[in-house]
Amino acid sequence: MRIEDIDLVELRKRMRLAFDVVMAHRIARGLSLERDRITRLRDVIESRVVMALEETDASQMPEGWSWQEAAEKVALQVALAIVHEQKNEPPVPTE
Repeated sequence: MRIEDIDLVELRKRMRLAFDVVMAHRIARGLSLERDRITRLRDVIESRVVMALEETDASQMPEGWSWQEAAEKVALQVALAIVHEQKNEPPVPTE
């Protein structure tokens, strides 16, 4: 699939649940919520989803397949991988 065929606004809507999963885990574990860190996490999800979609031959997908649903599923898998990685991240010290 060509990146030009992907509506980035729609892509970000489809990734929202995955990002919420990552953020909920960060909040529950008391991990850093610094803007730079959060932006990097969002970028990681987006870049991995885009990479997966670029590697997809849409012409070979079954009838009814949509890149939007695929993006949601890939984003959730990426989010779960990030959550798994975050388990080793130390919480922010409380003052």
